[in-house]
Amino acid sequence: MKLLALKALFIFFSFSQIVNLLHAKLPDLSGMNILFLCPEDWSAEAMGVYGNEEVKTPNIDSFAKESMVFTKAYCQNPVCNPSRSSFNTGLRSPTTGVWGNPYKLQEVLPEWATSIGETLAEHPIQTYMIGKLFHHNWDAVKQSSAYNGILSNPPDGFKGRKIKYNIPKGTPPNPEKNWTYTSDPEWDAQMIEAMKKREELWSNSKKGSKQWDEGRKVFQTFQAELIGESGDIEERNPDGIKARVIADLIREYANKEEKFFITFGSSRPHTPLIAPKKYFDLYDPSKLSTTPATKDLDNKVPDVARRFGNNWDIFKIRDQNDVEAKKAIHAYYACATFIDDQIGLMLEALEETGQADNTIVIVTSDHGFHLGEHGMWSKISLFEQATRVPFMIKIPGYTDGVTCNEIIELVDIYPSICEMLKIDLPHEKLEGISFLPLLEDPNKSWKKGAFTVCKQGKYLGKSLRTKSHRYTEWIDYMDKDNPNAEVSFREMYNLDKDTLEQNNLADNIEYAPKQKELTQLLKIGWKGALPDSI
Repeated sequence: MKLLALKALFIFFSFSQIVNLLHAKLPDLSGMNILFLCPEDWSAEAMGVYGNEEVKTPNIDSFAKESMVFTKAYCQNPVCNPSRSSFNTGLRSPTTGVWGNPYKLQEVLPEWATSIGETLAEHPIQTYMIGKLFHHNWDAVKQSSAYNGILSNPPDGFKGRKIKYNIPKGTPPNPEKNWTYTSDPEWDAQMIEAMKKREELWSNSKKGSKQWDEGRKVFQTFQAELIGESGDIEERNPDGIKARVIADLIREYANKEEKFFITFGSSRPHTPLIAPKKYFDLYDPSKLSTTPATKDLDNKVPDVARRFGNNWDIFKIRDQNDVEAKKAIHAYYACATFIDDQIGLMLEALEETGQADNTIVIVTSDHGFHLGEHGMWSKISLFEQATRVPFMIKIPGYTDGVTCNEIIELVDIYPSICEMLKIDLPHEKLEGISFLPLLEDPNKSWKKGAFTVCKQGKYLGKSLRTKSHRYTEWIDYMDKDNPNAEVSFREMYNLDKDTLEQNNLADNIEYAPKQKELTQLLKIGWKGALPDSI
């Protein structure tokens, strides 16, 4: 008996040691650099690491093997401006006041609110914004001005480093072409006329004014529908240039004692779905799969959830059919592979300079992207395709491909960066929490749900995503501040059984207890979903 007891004790301590090794305490991260990669509109479902066997993302897939991969990361509003305003400030749309793209962050954000860049500006770390971080820098002047360097579109009065990039001598020229915007002659002609109209409206208007926005929309309506080659090579493409600027910054800091915080915001795979031709050549569109989640299979899904049949950029005016859908998926995957290559270039620069051992790398996106599910394309919905985002973080010498299935939100980025760098939180009103405890224990019980809102015409959708279910209520937008607002439509999906959210279980007597539970959690809000350990 004593021998058995000793064996049991040995097994227990051996198991404990293994657990401690797997969940070792995080090293001191305060002296590390941070590279924050946030391409626009990149769906988790368009990455190999998240299970897509058709898309080619070798660099991301390789990076994932050295990272912690979060499978349940969610944005707080599936639209560019609201989402970026949210994760940059650590606040949700009801607090930022940014509900859609037309809102101007600097005009609606509370005076007490701060942004990541503003917090880092008070500490010894050099910050660079390369590409899109806020929706528009001119609508977030104070926040974007906090950065030490910006590549393009610095706000008026910016006193930091205005980064220039000279394409190296010997770089091949772009291929010759006989078109301006697209090789489709009919579409090209329409875009040329739209550009003339835009130039006319812009000629006597201030950037960001109503007239300026009208000019932008005239051209953007056609531009957003572009599908195909961009007519350039990656070395001369705007996103390729951003990646090379970052690679140069990484090399520059190899010989400096200063730390850096660099953000990368690519334009792709956001519409227009265009990329250098070589990335289109990697795929045969006829062999690509279209979604099985066709709208005719939706059961009791309310029209508001499907945008009343509207799309806001791609397939807004272009006809939808199987051939065109495959062309769009082909283009989206080509854009994803193109950005994957640019990420590979930046990661390679870290390795070459020896800074991979001292740089935390975060990969995510502002929201997801529909590829035909429920008849929908792009973002602006409360389905999984638009609300779920890829999220991976690499801590040098620590993370090693572990998967975390606990729920995190983009609003958690701000407090997490503060904890990494041992910086005090800017105030007590942040609406996210640091996810660093999950890096030490990916199985630690965490948030009960993620909260996402989305404005759809006259309605506002409030959605709760738990590990197993999604529950959504649609109310009149004018009643958004009324906790007892009348609910016009409800949705409830069991994603354990219905991964594509096509069978709406709301108001079904059989599932009334679960609906009551989710209704209460949604009403209490994000504070009621925090981990018990907080």
